[in-house]
Amino acid sequence: MKKAVIAGMGIQGAAIAYGLQKLGYEVLGIDISEENLRNASDILSRFGYTFTRLHGDALKLFDKIVEYAPDVFISALPFHLNYDLAEKCIENGIRYCDLGGNVGTAENIRTSASKHGSDKPVMTDQGLAPGIANIIADIGYRSIGSADSVKIRVGGLPVDPKGTLKYGLTFNPQGLYNEYIDTCFVLRDGEKTTVEPLGDVEIINFDGLGDMEAFNTSGGIADLLDTMQAKGVKECDYKTIRFPGHVGLIRFMLFECKMDLVTFSNTVINACGFINNDQVLIYIDVSDAGSGKSWRLKSIVKHDETFTAMQKTTGFGAAAVAAILGDGVMDGKPVAGYADVPTVEFVWNMRELLPELEIVVH
Repeated sequence: MKKAVIAGMGIQGAAIAYGLQKLGYEVLGIDISEENLRNASDILSRFGYTFTRLHGDALKLFDKIVEYAPDVFISALPFHLNYDLAEKCIENGIRYCDLGGNVGTAENIRTSASKHGSDKPVMTDQGLAPGIANIIADIGYRSIGSADSVKIRVGGLPVDPKGTLKYGLTFNPQGLYNEYIDTCFVLRDGEKTTVEPLGDVEIINFDGLGDMEAFNTSGGIADLLDTMQAKGVKECDYKTIRFPGHVGLIRFMLFECKMDLVTFSNTVINACGFINNDQVLIYIDVSDAGSGKSWRLKSIVKHDETFTAMQKTTGFGAAAVAAILGDGVMDGKPVAGYADVPTVEFVWNMRELLPELEIVVH
C-alpha cells in the first residue's frame, strides 16, 4: 500500500486524510495539536478509516518521516512553514505538495527544487484556487486543443447568506485580506500584466442563486499564467465570486476607510463569523474564437454532514493530486505543474471523491 504523510491535521488535513485513504493510501498525520489529531481521528472513524498519529512539529520529527518512507508528503500547514518542510523533502528525495497560500513562498520552493534537480517533484498551490480549478482549466484547454481565452471564477459562500456583506468565513481572514488587497496578475493580449484588485466586475448567473458578481483578486491564478502564455493563450485571468453588492462594500472598507489587516479581519469576523453551511461556486470557461470551440464547467458544491464545501473542494482536491504524485506518474523532473497532471487519473480521482463536480472531457 502507498503511504502519505500529512503535516497539519486541522480542517483541511482531515479532509486530505479522508481523500487519500479512500484512494488507497496509508496515512501518517502529524500535528502540534493533540486536539486536531483527535478531531481528525473522530472524523475518519465515521468512514471506518484510521491513521497513524504523530504529535509534534513536523520539521523536528523529520527523521521519523524519512524512516516512514512515504510516497508523498503533503503540507496542510500555514504557508510560512512550507519552505523549510519542502527543503527537507527535496534533500531526502520525497515527493512534496502543499495547499499554497503565498506566491513568494511557492516560487522559492520551486526555485530550490530546480536547483537541486531531483527526479521526485514538488508541487505547490494544490488547493482549490490555486489548485484543482487551475488543473481543470488546463484539462479544458486539452479537451479543445487550443484556446485564446481562459477564465477561472471561484467563490466560497454561505448557503444562507445573512448580513450586509452576504458572506461567511471558511478560512483565516488574513488570507482573505491578501486576496483583496494584493496585485492581480493576468494575461492580456498574450502578455503578462497586472490589474487592480476588486476591479473588472462581471455578472455570472448560477441556477438557484441568480446573478452573482465576480471580480479580480490575487493569488488564484498561480503559475497557470506561464503555462497558458506558452500555449499561445491571449487572455487568462482569475476572479472571485460573491453575492451582489459585496465588492462595493469591500472597496469602501479597504480603499476608502483604508482598513489595515487587523481592523479588516476583526470587522469581517464580527459582521460574518465563521460558517460550516457553505457552498463553493466554480465556473471555468475555455474558448477559442478562431475555431469556435469552447469548454465550460459550472458547478455548485455544497457542504454535507461531515465536510464543508471548502474542505471537499480544497482537501479532497489536494488528495486527488497528491495520490497521483505519490504514484510516481509525474516523476522525472524537479517541479511539476498543473499541465503535468494526467487527465484520466485526475478525473477518476475527483469522481471518486467529489462526484458532484462533473468534469467532462471531450
